[in-house]
Amino acid sequence: MPGTTMIEIRHKGTGDVIRQVEGASLAGQYFEGAKLECANFAGMDLTGADFQRADLRDADFTGCKLDRATFSGALLKGANFDGASLLKADFTDSVAQGTGFHGANLQGAILRYAKFAEADFSHANMTAVDISMAELACDFTEANLTKADIRGSNLAGAVFDGTILLGANLSDAKLAGADMGSAKVEGALMGHGRKLGSQIFKKKETRPWWQFWS
Repeated sequence: MPGTTMIEIRHKGTGDVIRQVEGASLAGQYFEGAKLECANFAGMDLTGADFQRADLRDADFTGCKLDRATFSGALLKGANFDGASLLKADFTDSVAQGTGFHGANLQGAILRYAKFAEADFSHANMTAVDISMAELACDFTEANLTKADIRGSNLAGAVFDGTILLGANLSDAKLAGADMGSAKVEGALMGHGRKLGSQIFKKKETRPWWQFWS
């Protein structure tokens, strides 16, 4: 129609148009179940957008505004959310191996039951997030997980070097094999009502390989 504004969503590699959306903004738009693999959303306002069960593998969301967006059940393997604002976003039951969230703001976000193996949450603000019952063999270097709900999650292989876990709930979480680095854990709940004091984990000592044989 004459005067209608159309927004083009393009492939990040080829530049081909994947989808056209009518409207002046993508905020609040409905993408449930959409095929948007390798889509380029970088820098866009997607506040409140609905991506439930969408295929967003290798999509680029760097620097996006995604507050209250919904990604529940979405395929997000290899997607990039570096520097994005994801306040109270919902990633429940999403499949997101290798996803990037470096420096992202995820305050109050819901990530429970999600699969985030090898994801990068370094330097992310994850205050009060719900990442319970999730697969979290991720990099949390220098991330802020103050008062995060991590109950029942699998943290084997996770890196918490310099991570802030003040008041976090780690009850029933699988910590075997996790590298706590120099994590700050004062007030963290470890199960059976046990809270940790004002301690800081020391980074694991590394030795030259030959010393293990002496």
